[in-house]
Amino acid sequence: MRTSLDCLPCIVRQAVDASRMVTDDEAALLKIMKLVFEKLAHADLSATPPEIVREVHAVIRRELHDADPFLPIKKKSTQRALDIAASAKLAIERAGNPFAAALAFSIAGNILDFGMRSDWNEAIISESFSKALERSIKFDDAVLARLHDEIATANMVLVLGDNAGEAVFDRLLIEHFPQRKNVFYAVKSSPVINDATREDAVAAGIDEVAAIVSNGADIPGTILGECSAEFLRIFHAADVVISKGQGNFETLNEDERKIWFLFQVKCPVIANHYEYSVGDWMVLEKEKK
Repeated sequence: MRTSLDCLPCIVRQAVDASRMVTDDEAALLKIMKLVFEKLAHADLSATPPEIVREVHAVIRRELHDADPFLPIKKKSTQRALDIAASAKLAIERAGNPFAAALAFSIAGNILDFGMRSDWNEAIISESFSKALERSIKFDDAVLARLHDEIATANMVLVLGDNAGEAVFDRLLIEHFPQRKNVFYAVKSSPVINDATREDAVAAGIDEVAAIVSNGADIPGTILGECSAEFLRIFHAADVVISKGQGNFETLNEDERKIWFLFQVKCPVIANHYEYSVGDWMVLEKEKK
């Protein structure tokens, strides 16, 4: 997906919010924003939004001498998710279709995205999880059955992680796979926004259910040309690839291989472009080209 002009105000807002997480020095903030505007003035809009966001956040980290400005909110997200996990697991086990319920909680966890919305809004977060079971019974049964059967017969499954905190509910989903022969969970190789790194995945307990692999890049999505040889080997060898979040959708929805996309539509640009609605919970099966 190429970058729209409507993406640029959102990227600017992200830059301001991320910078203010570290400093309230107006002179420093102004310097950063001038550099961000210069970066955007020369941006190639044929690139995907996550590629441009990567460049902007690299400026912020460099100028603020802070390798992970979102670290406090990542830790808060993981702790909040762990607080919810026990009751979510019980609800999943009691559901008529535990696999569908686990899938719904995994998508509910996608609300822990602080690129689209940098403030912590407990009401929005709680609402997402309170609606998980209701959403699970609205999924297309035939689509869920295909995903379930593909996992059941797979020798290797790759899950592309998205945000810290969200990874806790990805763990619950993996625990409810029909089988877990060889499951890999991909994370970013270094911090960008609040995307999960290896440390965040371990804090979420992913290492108990899957092998964690860094994708070799710091883009809030998955650009295969930027990824490591190890990740690419797993990506191409996997029988099933499950992609979490909007950033991975934006960067992989035109790839040639079959991919399952799980995410909440939070961006009006994506909603309008693909004829979705903001707030939709997606279980999207993209066939191999």
